Amino acid sequence: MAEKSSPRTLVHMIGQAHLDPAWLWTWPEGRAEAVATAQSAVDRLDEYAGFRFVRGEAQVYQWIEEEDPELFSRIRELIAQRRWHVVNGMLVQPDMNLPQGEALVRQCLLGKEYMREHLGVEPTVAYCVDSFGHAGTLPQIFRKCGFDSYVFMRPGPHEKTLPSQAFIWEAPDGSRVLAFRIAASYCTGHGDHRAHIGKAIASKPPQIPHTMCFFGVGNHGGGPTRRQIENVQQIARERRDIDLEFSDPESYFDAIQVQAPGLPVVRDELQFHAVGCYSANSRLKRIYRRAESGLLTAERLSVLAALWAARAVPFERLKDLWQCLCFNQFHDILDGCAIKEAEDQAEMALGRVLVEAQEISNTSGRAIAARIDTSGTGGNVVLFNVLPHASEQYVEYEPWTDRQPWGEGAWGLFDEQGERVACQMVETHEARSTSRDGIRRILFRTTVPAMGYRRLRFSPGAPSQRAPAGSVKAWETGVENDRLRLCLEPTSGNIVSCVDRATGIEMVGAGGWNVAQVLEDRSDTWSHKLRRYDCTLGSFGSARIRVCDEGPMQASVIVERSYESSTWLQQIILRDGEAEILIRNWLYWDGHWKTVKLGFQLAADAPRAVHDVPFGWTERPCDGMEVPTQMWMDVSGTSTQSPHQSIGLALLDDGKYGCDVDGSSMRLTVLRSPPYAYHEPHVPGSKCRYDWLDQGPQEFSVVLIPHVGDWKSAEVVKKARQLNTPLVTITMHGHSGNLPPKASLLSLSSSELEISALKRAEDGEGCIVRIVDAHGRGGRGNLRWADSVFPIALDPFEVRTLRVTECEGRCTVQECDMLERPLRS
Repeated sequence: MAEKSSPRTLVHMIGQAHLDPAWLWTWPEGRAEAVATAQSAVDRLDEYAGFRFVRGEAQVYQWIEEEDPELFSRIRELIAQRRWHVVNGMLVQPDMNLPQGEALVRQCLLGKEYMREHLGVEPTVAYCVDSFGHAGTLPQIFRKCGFDSYVFMRPGPHEKTLPSQAFIWEAPDGSRVLAFRIAASYCTGHGDHRAHIGKAIASKPPQIPHTMCFFGVGNHGGGPTRRQIENVQQIARERRDIDLEFSDPESYFDAIQVQAPGLPVVRDELQFHAVGCYSANSRLKRIYRRAESGLLTAERLSVLAALWAARAVPFERLKDLWQCLCFNQFHDILDGCAIKEAEDQAEMALGRVLVEAQEISNTSGRAIAARIDTSGTGGNVVLFNVLPHASEQYVEYEPWTDRQPWGEGAWGLFDEQGERVACQMVETHEARSTSRDGIRRILFRTTVPAMGYRRLRFSPGAPSQRAPAGSVKAWETGVENDRLRLCLEPTSGNIVSCVDRATGIEMVGAGGWNVAQVLEDRSDTWSHKLRRYDCTLGSFGSARIRVCDEGPMQASVIVERSYESSTWLQQIILRDGEAEILIRNWLYWDGHWKTVKLGFQLAADAPRAVHDVPFGWTERPCDGMEVPTQMWMDVSGTSTQSPHQSIGLALLDDGKYGCDVDGSSMRLTVLRSPPYAYHEPHVPGSKCRYDWLDQGPQEFSVVLIPHVGDWKSAEVVKKARQLNTPLVTITMHGHSGNLPPKASLLSLSSSELEISALKRAEDGEGCIVRIVDAHGRGGRGNLRWADSVFPIALDPFEVRTLRVTECEGRCTVQECDMLERPLRS
């Protein structure tokens, strides 16, 4: 019997044009090239009957539609003829590590909505060929946004070993997509493509007779040229051992469906490439975080205002802000890798998102507060909590007392029952107050209902009250409260001791905490070919420590340190009853070719590190490699002092993304200072002038949560959300109203669950609530909406999307995908 011959390899030639809307140019140049590239692609399709073209990114299509309706109409015709193929299904190709999971959903929601309505198609192929890394939780987002496959290129084989060019990628919740890693490159020059095709074939899994080979001029657009197309045609005529045809990714994935079940399964994140981009342009990254969180807050408050104050949700305005935020998630923009002009434009655009989101939040909050009974003497502050659990936390607020000093006027703060709320005076934000000036900033602790509000009143003439007892105190080298005792080394300003007072366990390792390290960093803006920063040059020192607050509710010290011509001021704060350390930072950096890190060593053996990622967390090796993280990271192990006791330290931040963990030491990457868009093989010094990243002032806060026991029990996730989604304060004058002094729209009964979205549904029918498993171990509980209660059960790492509607006083819940379409039962 003759042996059965192996099927011939079919190489799917993918003609495309990668276009960075901003990189070594600003977005107006990217827009110009988008239209020019599209016209070129249409011309090539008209000239070559068998040619196909692939294009993603809804933003590109929007630019073409606005600028050249005739060209756009021709593209629609070619899409209908299946010669122009739409992929990606997003607004741009975003960074796939830094945006929150909810923000990545909005990429798909906006992108696919536009493509359905304006192009008549909905892509099933997710496509981020130029993004620098890919969180391991993405397959769930892809699946629940209607994708079944994913095309990427980075990390390459030299950065991460994968079992196959094509594989099944599985998220922690079990969601799967078919994935394909591009061999060599998505861009090609004008030379011969034989070697390029050979690399694609060499990377092909042996059991699959198909592969994809991408070609076309790219980065600044361009696409396949006549010479490239004719070169591919010539190779196809010459090669007798393989078949070449112009194709598209969807056709490739359809062709391998038979073999797909036998492909290897990858249960891991796809990292790491260009690790420096997680810290480049730290100012942009912090304003992105604030804009992202502010927009989610505005969305939730606008729903509350619609239900409680009959105020229409500003849907189109919110959508415009999401569009701007998602555009600036583009990987070269958010990752800080573009030229200064492009990065500055992004900062200003994100500043607009933040300010307008705050305007929406304020307007929505005031609409609700206007209906609350606030009658009586003095003034009122209404506190809004947009998280799904009651929030007990400290609040700083400046009540207007018409310049009457707080003590002289016997002012007091009162809750809705008329009970006195204890306060402490803290420093104001302006520099003109005197002991006789009535501007005061008060600190108080209160609890605000889940997804709701609470009204407090401040008024004069209050009965005298003994100062509240407190456990906090500060001295020049330390701070303590009832939970923790900190000691600082007077010369360096480092924290050299943190004792858990309940157990007596020392939490600080030999390397100390709050160590402000300066490291040499001669790598380019992306830190190509680099995985860790380990060449320490020195540290901030020559400390000057002063007591700032002495209690009874808050005690703090101010630490001033310097390194060469750079200065760093920190306020280290402990508050009564809290086992956490708040560190506010004001850093002025003046330096080049350096990286700055803030280091913390835990006094623990057998350390394990976990990191916040989109819609979940992941454990990574404690090997000192630079990695991305979102709002928090944690190192836990067994105490060196009490070997049978598990301890840990969680580090929360409000706008940093790069970090490393080496053994029991973790470091937050505060800044990097290479030139903007510096890429080898450029020779430093060959230009007359450079724009340098991260020069000058920046502000940020970190929170340290030392914990005895598990990080999940320490409420790390909840506190990270509180840090990044603070209470909204609304000052309101006295008036009558029909709303109670406190109320809650919805809540989750289980601390295992959190909410990533509360928004008006895209079609206007009801509200969308997206619920996330917070700790990766699943959770059961109840979702309460007004007076209705619905049981909720999530598997580990699962995300569920619910549509809540009310009709004739009856509330119903329907499960949807992430694009808000009902799931089939």
